[in-house]
This record gives sequence, structure tokens and C-alpha cells, in this order.
Amino acid sequence: MAKVIYSAITSLDGYVADEAGLVDEIHLFVTPVLVEGGNRALPSEARARLHLLDERRFDNGVVHLH
Repeated sequence: MAKVIYSAITSLDGYVADEAGLVDEIHLFVTPVLVEGGNRALPSEARARLHLLDERRFDNGVVHLH
């Protein structure tokens, strides 16, 4: 089984954004694997109008979305 690696940039106290939850860019590496449980990358109640700036497909099936 392949490794699942979660990477995030955080402040020293462990936050990824201030309480005012703003993010300038999202980079997701989507893998063709079903996990069927665990922690979500984004909260299920998150709603935002996003624009796809770039995408890259890798030979192993991973897609980078920016």
C-alpha cells in the first residue's frame, strides 16, 4: 500500500489561518485511492467560489490542483 502524506503550513501554535478561516491559495494533491474514513482535507461545511489556476497530472495518477 502506498504512503499517505499530509502536508500543511502552520503557525507555531498550530493554526493554518486566523479566525477571520481566509486562505489565499489551496494546493491539493488528489490520489486515486479510496480511504473511506478519517480526516477530511477541507471541512464538509466549507463553501467558497474557487478558480482553478493550474493542474498537473503525474504518471502515478496523482493530480495536483492549484
